[in-house]
Amino acid sequence: MAKSQNELIRGILIHIDDGDSFTLMSQNKTQYKIRLNGIDCPEKGQDFGKKAKEFTQSFCGTQTVEATLLNKDKYGRNIANVSVNGANLNYTLVAQGLAWHYTKYSTDKSLAKLELEARAKRIHIWSLPNPMAPWVYRKRGSLVPLVGLMAGHVYVCNSTGSKTYHKKMCSGLSRCTQGIKQVSIETAATMNKKACGYCY
Repeated sequence: MAKSQNELIRGILIHIDDGDSFTLMSQNKTQYKIRLNGIDCPEKGQDFGKKAKEFTQSFCGTQTVEATLLNKDKYGRNIANVSVNGANLNYTLVAQGLAWHYTKYSTDKSLAKLELEARAKRIHIWSLPNPMAPWVYRKRGSLVPLVGLMAGHVYVCNSTGSKTYHKKMCSGLSRCTQGIKQVSIETAATMNKKACGYCY
C-alpha cells in the first residue's frame, strides 16, 4: 500500500496479468499490484494483447523495477509510473504501438505525442485497419467467445432490422437483442448484409 502519493518503491516482477498490470515484490518482500499510469494495453484475446504482455515481461525481466505509486484504482491496484534502468515502461509501450494513451485518465502530452508517432509508423496495434480500443472491448459484453469465430466466418444479429455483419467481438454486437449467429461471409452477403463500418 502506498504510504503517500508519489511513493517510490523498488522490486522485481513476480506475476504479470497483461501488458499494463502486474505484481511487484519490493525489497522488503511486500507485494504491490501495479496498473501502469496513463496507458491502456490490448486485453487478453485482442490483437497484440499477448505481444504487449510479453513485451512487459521482457522489459522488466529479473531486473530491479522502480515504480512511483500515484494513487489507487477501484480494484485496489497502485497506479504507477514504472521504469527499468532509467527507461520508462509506460512511454515505451505506447512508443512501440502496444498501448493506447488512456486519455480518459491522462493528459500527458508526451504520451499523446508517442501515440501519434506510433500511429504514423503503423506498428503493432496501428498496423490494423480498425484497432479496437481496450476500453471499448471491455464494454462489449461476453456474447460469444472469440475462439468461436472460424476462418471466413462472421457474426450477424438475428434481428430483421440488422443490416451488417461483424468480426471478432465488435461492440456493435452488444446491441443484438435477439441473439447472434455465426455464418460464412458468403451467407452474410446473400442475406444482404454489409460489413460493419467499425470493425472492418
